[in-house]
Amino acid sequence: VAVDNALAPLSRDTGENPYAIQQDLQTVMGDLVGIIRRRSELEEALNRLAELRERVAKVSVSGGRRYNPGWHLALDLRNMVLVSECTARAALEREESRGGHTREDFPTMRPEWRRINLVCMLDGDRVRLERKPVPKMPPELLRLFDRDELAKYLTDEELVEYDALTDQPHAKEAE
Repeated sequence: VAVDNALAPLSRDTGENPYAIQQDLQTVMGDLVGIIRRRSELEEALNRLAELRERVAKVSVSGGRRYNPGWHLALDLRNMVLVSECTARAALEREESRGGHTREDFPTMRPEWRRINLVCMLDGDRVRLERKPVPKMPPELLRLFDRDELAKYLTDEELVEYDALTDQPHAKEAE
């Protein structure tokens, strides 16, 4: 089955050009899942990615298997669309702004999200997200950071733990 799927773009007489699909994918991701993200645009991106997934299934290339970058792209497109969908779904789910993820409709960091990783997986032909807990930072690693830097990201209770661990004056001031 895998071999048949890989060779299918070479055997189709008609179909979509892989370079056109790649260009459309770049446009969707750049315009709708870019630096500043909004719910409506992320939802639109997911609809457009579903259309692109259908188009990828009909991709066609000319030539043979040797030295054929069009065929290589045709093989890569399925995963490119899949990763793009994972990115858009996770961005829609994560209702906060943090690091390189900026939601215009959720402009601040929310402490509860610091403890959650979104894990994307393929479930049949659907992309599914699962929330997984972020492991607690080991004390020996935590000690390497400056408290002022950590205060940007950690909750107040985590800072109390940090203060106790490092014997910082902040711990005594809080008493």
